[in-house]
Amino acid sequence: MSKRAKRLARAGVTAICIAAIGHASVSVYAEPSSAELQRKTSNLQSELNGLNGQLNDLIVQMDAMSQEAEELAGAMTETQTRLDAAQAAGEEQYEAMKLRIKYIYEAGDTSFIELLCSAESMTDFLNKTDFVTTVNEYDRNMLNELLNTQEQIAEEGRKLETQHQELVAKQEELANKRTEVESMISSTSGELSNYTAQLERARQAELLASRQAAEQAAQQAAGSGGQTSNQQTSGSGGQTSGTTTSRPTPPPVYNPGDSTGKQSLGSFRITHYCNCYLCCGSWAGGPTATGTIPTQGRTIAVDPSVIPLGSRVIINGQVYTAEDTGGAIQGNKIDIYVSNHALTTQYGVYYADVYMAD
Repeated sequence: MSKRAKRLARAGVTAICIAAIGHASVSVYAEPSSAELQRKTSNLQSELNGLNGQLNDLIVQMDAMSQEAEELAGAMTETQTRLDAAQAAGEEQYEAMKLRIKYIYEAGDTSFIELLCSAESMTDFLNKTDFVTTVNEYDRNMLNELLNTQEQIAEEGRKLETQHQELVAKQEELANKRTEVESMISSTSGELSNYTAQLERARQAELLASRQAAEQAAQQAAGSGGQTSNQQTSGSGGQTSGTTTSRPTPPPVYNPGDSTGKQSLGSFRITHYCNCYLCCGSWAGGPTATGTIPTQGRTIAVDPSVIPLGSRVIINGQVYTAEDTGGAIQGNKIDIYVSNHALTTQYGVYYADVYMAD
């Protein structure tokens, strides 16, 4: 072999080894178990409950602030009315004071001089002078009092306006927080729905695996019994019969029905379920899909596209009513309700001809 051929051979072997190592190192993704999905679902539900609590608190706070805003708006309206009245009174007082000053100091007649000159004595003169001074002081005091009142009312209005602005800012903050919480609720609800669907599929898969294992065990037990029977027959009579297929004992018949002349729906795969958590998951203990209480000897779960809900069918002479559905019940499959989980294994899985009862 030439050196070139040897190098090519070594390169080929190396490539094959690398490919084999790479293939061996590829990780295999394993679907999460129902227990893991249950924990995740519970955590998400707790988180969603907390977010709903936050949203309720925000709504209460926003309602309280809306009430406060209404009261504040009423107070601002009242304050503005008082300020308008005070301003009108001040303007009226100012106009009256100007008129008195005009008549006392700026009138073209001599009424003020005559008033002073008509004094009969110095005491009368001083009294009349004091009267004029008193009138002027009264006008100034009244005007100052009105100005002070206007300033006080205006200060109240400014405080109310500041409170209003602060309240509006708080309302905007709460509105933004509410939008954020609602977005988180929507996201968490979507994630929870996704994990809930995964959990249901995982439970259905585990339940199906459990039933298949039970079915295989029953078939193996039946096969062992058939072989023993064949060997005994062969030993005594010298003839060997074919292997017999046993079927688990069907549930007890409570209301036998006659299938003679009835419409045949075909052969269906028959399984059994009860109202426990293993069989029904989060719907355990609840009513059927039609709202009835599941009852042994009456209730079956069907695929509504094959057997409409409410239909009455005959299985092994027993009349059942299609009252329930199931994620794994698709096509020609029927799940018969039994009173406890032990019966689901005892009655097992088998095929039976199904007829319409009505």
